[in-house]
Amino acid sequence: MKALVWNRPGKPESLETTELPVPAAGPGEIGVKVIAAGLNPVDYKLALNGHPAWVYPFVPGVDVAGEVVEIGDGVTKWQIGDRVVYHGDFTKPGG
Repeated sequence: MKALVWNRPGKPESLETTELPVPAAGPGEIGVKVIAAGLNPVDYKLALNGHPAWVYPFVPGVDVAGEVVEIGDGVTKWQIGDRVVYHGDFTKPGG
């Protein structure tokens, strides 16, 4: 997948575009094809010093809109093709 990433802590100007493997949905998770993602102030403020839970390259973007393309074990609320919006967890890769 094409992704906008930080390869180390830094300012928004240090973001780079790269190719990364598509992450698999784990138990209790859904996989989302991102249609739109937002970088808001919390993304770039955290990025200045990084976060102890981040693994680089790190994909920012806690605000995401997209379509469900994968269902993890135990997920019953969502179906493939559902459109979703979400605000992610700051410690995990974003959209």
